[in-house]
Amino acid sequence: MNLICVNLCNLWQKKHVAIYGYTKIILPLVFIASTFSGWAQNYNVTQQRTVEHLFIKSLDTSSNFHSGIKPFANKEVNQVVSIDTLSSGLKYNVQSSLANQIFNENLVDAEKGNFKLLINPLINAGSGIEKISNRTVTLSEIAFGLSLKSAYKTKWSGEFDFLADNSQYPIHIDNLLKTQHAGQGYGYTKDQQAMYFQGNLTFTADDVFTFQAGMGKNFIGEGYRSLFLSDYANSYPYFKATATIWKLKYMALYTNFQDIRFGKGNFSDFHQKFSTIHYLSLNATKWLNFGFFESIVFQAQEGNFYRGYELSYLNPIIFLRPMEYHQGSADNALMGGSIKIKVKKKNIFYGQLLLDEFLLAEIRANRGWWANKYGYQFGVKAYDFVGINGLKIQAELNSVRPFTYSYFENPSTMNTLQNYGHYNTPLAHPLGANFNEILGGISFHKKRWVFEAMSTYAKVGLDSSVNFSIGQNIYQPYNEREKEYGYITGGGINTTILNNSFKVSYVLNPKMQTIIQLGINNRTYQNKYGNESSNWITFGIKTALINQYFDI
Repeated sequence: MNLICVNLCNLWQKKHVAIYGYTKIILPLVFIASTFSGWAQNYNVTQQRTVEHLFIKSLDTSSNFHSGIKPFANKEVNQVVSIDTLSSGLKYNVQSSLANQIFNENLVDAEKGNFKLLINPLINAGSGIEKISNRTVTLSEIAFGLSLKSAYKTKWSGEFDFLADNSQYPIHIDNLLKTQHAGQGYGYTKDQQAMYFQGNLTFTADDVFTFQAGMGKNFIGEGYRSLFLSDYANSYPYFKATATIWKLKYMALYTNFQDIRFGKGNFSDFHQKFSTIHYLSLNATKWLNFGFFESIVFQAQEGNFYRGYELSYLNPIIFLRPMEYHQGSADNALMGGSIKIKVKKKNIFYGQLLLDEFLLAEIRANRGWWANKYGYQFGVKAYDFVGINGLKIQAELNSVRPFTYSYFENPSTMNTLQNYGHYNTPLAHPLGANFNEILGGISFHKKRWVFEAMSTYAKVGLDSSVNFSIGQNIYQPYNEREKEYGYITGGGINTTILNNSFKVSYVLNPKMQTIIQLGINNRTYQNKYGNESSNWITFGIKTALINQYFDI
């Protein structure tokens, strides 16, 4: 069976699966999904934070829910809080069938026997203005698509989302899109045009095992950011197996990432790499959770040798790093641990420690050795703060050492492909490495209204020379460093980035995840070469599909 899996993976990669390849994978899933449905469909529950505010408190404070593995499955969420009950609680009692459709129902909700089909439109339509220096820029948000969900009885379910985007983003995001040709969680971007796909087919074997194949995003952690795996980058093909038993939840995630730097926009020329990611979550007590993380990234091809998917990395058992050492492998390995502590249930302290590479002796020597590559996160969040129902506060610190997540360059094998990135964007924190960041947020929701305020402040060390890397850009090879010692977090061109945002959202239709949103933002970017400040305001109607990060 393993040999069959490897051969299939090899065949898949030799075809250079990209956008056209994704279509070959996803369209059959759509066809299958369109024929499946039932009462206990196990769809992914949205990770989009504005809508997530409506139910996340119940999950985050539950005594035996594993809140560090996202997206959540509908089945596991319903064991804590019924999504249907929450939707019913927000339902408007209206007489008009048209009004009922707009405010309460799916566009298509068809059921026959054991089959059910849900179809909804995806829409982002809005406008705004940005003032930066002496300029005023018109912003627009224009994206349309389709969402399909379906399932069969209690075991099979499928979903598919497609979105075509042609938006004008704030200047600093627009500059990233022009230079990186990717960003804001979407696919390849050219001339402000981008597409987004996500879809999966899920088999819920029983109360323990769930298997899912598709294309999408995953998030590991309790915080606003993640140092393990975030939802910042574009979606990617994956196969995921999860097992939940006793106080444990275990995830084995097999992914296909792309390096698009050398493709010049030709999807068939994007370089392929694979990853095996394991995460084990243990609810040790009702108030204490531990998590254990590891990831191995390896490229599909080395020179003229097509490697494909490493057979040994199909092993679903955690702790691959010893296996990597045993093989003498040069693949990129990451490890880490996490913790979550609940105090009086609604007050939560959390943290992550990410280890790329380090020597304890060098850490003790405190000489700033370049290869001491690690990151850490500490955070706190409180629900129903000061006794006000629906009020949440959060504060978080993130710090990542220079050269973390990056890899070396060998011109004959292009090993920089093995960095921890996808589609020219980091897979973990959006700032890459070599930064310190603090952030704070407050949110309040009541019925269909959601109010959110967030501030982030980061000190980032940028490269001071085109010939040497200071360790911030994870796509710069670490063997292009200038020296062996003397690296501090934030070293290089000391750059401060301050973002402030305030959003008011009204959930127009909970089932469609349609919201009307007003956003007000301020950003200041400063280093020795100048100071840039921008303010922008946006208003529109949108489907709360994915998280987009403008605070970078």
